[in-house]
Amino acid sequence: MASSSTPARQAHGEVAQGDTHRAVVVNGVSSDDEPSVEWGWHGHYPKVARLAGFVVAAVCLILLHGNHVGKEEDIWLVVIAIAFFSLSLGSVIRARTSWRR
Repeated sequence: MASSSTPARQAHGEVAQGDTHRAVVVNGVSSDDEPSVEWGWHGHYPKVARLAGFVVAAVCLILLHGNHVGKEEDIWLVVIAIAFFSLSLGSVIRARTSWRR
């Protein structure tokens, strides 16, 4: 059976004859270091992250309705909701004003 040029074999020094692999560099990340950089998997999803922050804040506020005897749980839920809401809102504001600078 002929040896194939798999990344595991290349890592151990076995490279097939005629292998003309060229590294692709995207935003300073080489495909030699992280092969998925060629496929575009290194992108971020800032809109999804902002939306998730608002959703988590809303869920925390919805959790206020419950059978809480003490108010300590309510305080924590409100503080966490305010934190997520402010971080998400700050991200939205920074994204809108970043092009003006």
